[in-house]
Formats: sequence, structure tokens, C-alpha cells
Amino acid sequence: MSFSLTPEEQNRVKIASELGYHLDPIGTNELVLLSVFASIYAIDLLAVIFLIWNRNYPPLKSKSPVIMVGVYISFVLWFVGDLQANGIVHLKGTALAHCKAFGVWVRVLLGVCTVSSLIALRSYGLYRVFRLNQPFNGFGLYLPFIIFCGLLLIYGIISQVLSSRVTIQYVAMLDVCVYTSGYKASLFAFIWIAWVFVAVINWKIRRIKSSFNESREMAFCCLLVFAVLIFTTTMHYTHPAYPFDGKLRLVTTSLDHIACNLVWWTIMFTPLFNCIFRRKQYLRQWTKKLREDGLQRQYDVASNTTNTSILHSTAPFSTQTYRPRDS
Repeated sequence: MSFSLTPEEQNRVKIASELGYHLDPIGTNELVLLSVFASIYAIDLLAVIFLIWNRNYPPLKSKSPVIMVGVYISFVLWFVGDLQANGIVHLKGTALAHCKAFGVWVRVLLGVCTVSSLIALRSYGLYRVFRLNQPFNGFGLYLPFIIFCGLLLIYGIISQVLSSRVTIQYVAMLDVCVYTSGYKASLFAFIWIAWVFVAVINWKIRRIKSSFNESREMAFCCLLVFAVLIFTTTMHYTHPAYPFDGKLRLVTTSLDHIACNLVWWTIMFTPLFNCIFRRKQYLRQWTKKLREDGLQRQYDVASNTTNTSILHSTAPFSTQTYRPRDS
């Protein structure tokens, strides 16, 4: 579909050309991308509301609903930040022109880094339960998460205090926010550290005797995220002006949020689907499989094999101990 450029857009294209850049104007493709992912996240919101409403359904409860709701919120914040950073929408005259607010706090700290830390927290919880025989609660579980979030807060405050010339600034003539190379490297460092931690923890739990594929789910999520991270990191340094390139900005944004949705649904699809369509049958199968695998203590299931009731607790896993067998 063709469209005509406004005089302002024509001027930006001209300025970019004079600076040695080819600028693809924002148009129909960006609108389609925005509409598609906004619709996807709206559908995700319905799933999140259903998850909250049914949070005490044992198969859902075992997936750490609070963490997964937090992951969804961070995905949405990440998407809003990507609209700014990847050049999907015009910034002039909007709140998105505040580069630090949306490019650092919303996109990176509350979006990408918070997603990474929440997934790391869930992986660490599985490691504590299945390898360390410790509960999925308490100060010991949350200490690494608290430390990481504290570092993010310190980083955000320092970023706010530092001059935009050494962090990220709005270039009005091109209507973009531009990160400096050194500052961009520090942002990627935070993201990589979090996911390397997730990968190490998942390597440690790769042989746990887990009834519902937690280790395989997280392994798939790690592989997916690392593939996207490698692509994104490489592109940021080989094509730093990618927001000017129509194809690259669309591909980058799409990959980010396809990966986000695959991560969330990989963890949540099976219990959500069965809670909707096979609620009682799936619960019976769920508890039966746990007892057959000897994991009723980890998932807080009543020990009576003829009883399918679940002993609800404040934690998604039991504080009882069990030593899983290596396979």
C-alpha cells in the first residue's frame, strides 16, 4: 500500500541522507505490526485474568502465577519501549520522546531486565525445590532477585543523573532516541548476566525427576531467548542505525515479541488449556501422575492416592523434602 510523505517526513529523510543514512519513513507496515502485537497482548491479557481468577487450581498454582503475571506485565512494558527504541512510531510531541523514561526505565529496566530476573527467579525456585530440598519461599529464594533488582534501581538512578550525551538522547531532526555505544553495552551486560544465570540453573536441574516438563520448558525458553539475544546484540553493533531501516526494525521488534509470547505460553499453555476444557479430568490425571512419580510432596498433593484434593499453601511447591533420582 502506498502513502505520501508529509513535508516533515521528507525533511527527516533528507537530513538522514545528508548524514549518510538511508531512512525508511514510518508507514503502513509499522501500523500493521503495532496492531498485530497489540491484539496478541490483549488476548494474553484475557489469559492472565483467567490465570488470576483460577490461581488456586493446583496445576496452575504449580506454575507460580504471581511470577507469570509479573512476566506478562514486563512483556507489555518491553513492547511499549520497543515502539520508541526501534522506530516503530513517531516520537515528536508524545511522551515517548522522553528517551530515558521509556528507553531505559520502561523498555530495559522494567521490561527486558525484569522479565529476565523473574524467569531466573522461577528457575532458581525449581533448583531449590528439586536439588537443594529447600522450599519455594523464604528470604533465601528472593535474595538473588532482591540483589539484582537493587542493582537495576541503582543503575537507573545513575542513568537518570548522568547527562543524556553519555546515555541516551532524543535527536529531534531525525525523531529518534539514540543510545551511546558504551551505555548500550552496559544495558546488554545486565541482560546477558541474568540469562547466563538462568542457563546455569537450568543446566543444574536438567535431570530432575519432574512430572510436568519444567526443566524441558525452561531449556526451550533459554535456547529461544539466547537465539534472539545473539541476533539482537549482533545487529545493534553491526547495524546501529537499524531503526532507520524498515525491514530491520520490523524484524527486530517481531522477533522480540514472538519470543516473549512463546516463552509465556510454553510454560502456561497446558495447564490453562486443561483448566478451561478438562478441568476435573486433568486434575485427576495431574495428581495421579505426581503420585506415580513420587512428587506429591514437591507439589503439595495429599498423600492419599484415592483422594484428589490438594493441600493449598502460600507457596507453589511444598516445603517438604525429596531427593529426585538422576536419570
